[in-house]
Amino acid sequence: MADPVRASSNDDDDAAFAEGAITLWSNLLALMGTHLLEVGTPRQEVLDMLTMLHETNEETIRSPRARAIAGRHLMSVYRVLGEA
Repeated sequence: MADPVRASSNDDDDAAFAEGAITLWSNLLALMGTHLLEVGTPRQEVLDMLTMLHETNEETIRSPRARAIAGRHLMSVYRVLGEA
């Protein structure tokens, strides 16, 4: 049986893997942000944390494509939590 973690195909290249990881990461951020709001963390404080995370990503993610995708996902989480 092939190991799905090590297997690679045209549909599952490094870029697709990174996009999946970024999507998982942004979903986790949305859950954490929602929880922080529900337990009384001020909305602006949560949004400031997301802004700081975005700035860190801009400095540390080497791939321009991954950086752009992460930025779009993070902006989506920011908008949703900003309107919640």
